[in-house]
Amino acid sequence: MKVMYVMLAGLCLLCMSAVQVNTADDLKSKVKGKWEITIPDAPSGYQNYVLDIKEKDKVIVIDVKGGDINIKEQKFTEKDGKLSANLYVGEYVKVVIWDDKGVIKGAAETSMGKLPCNFKKLEKKAK
Repeated sequence: MKVMYVMLAGLCLLCMSAVQVNTADDLKSKVKGKWEITIPDAPSGYQNYVLDIKEKDKVIVIDVKGGDINIKEQKFTEKDGKLSANLYVGEYVKVVIWDDKGVIKGAAETSMGKLPCNFKKLEKKAK
């Protein structure tokens, strides 16, 4: 009977690890593309951005444009089902992106505190 429990526990652990890997891959596939980002609580001039999120060499890289900011191919790392990076935008800001029940969300941790980011996917124009 103990052997059966050990085998069952091992199977459960295997399934949970597979789900975690799929979650990370799923987040990467969901965030790829162009996004309009608004940070309502940020100071004027730092509220609107366009992100171009792509995968390069199995790593998520993001281009950021808005205001005086123009960042190219900033690498984001995946940990615990979230993507994060430290960006310099006049000060270092930690940006975190995650999937919450099918909705992409984010936050910027700044000297002003944690500021929520609103994501809106930009549609591809038909050629």
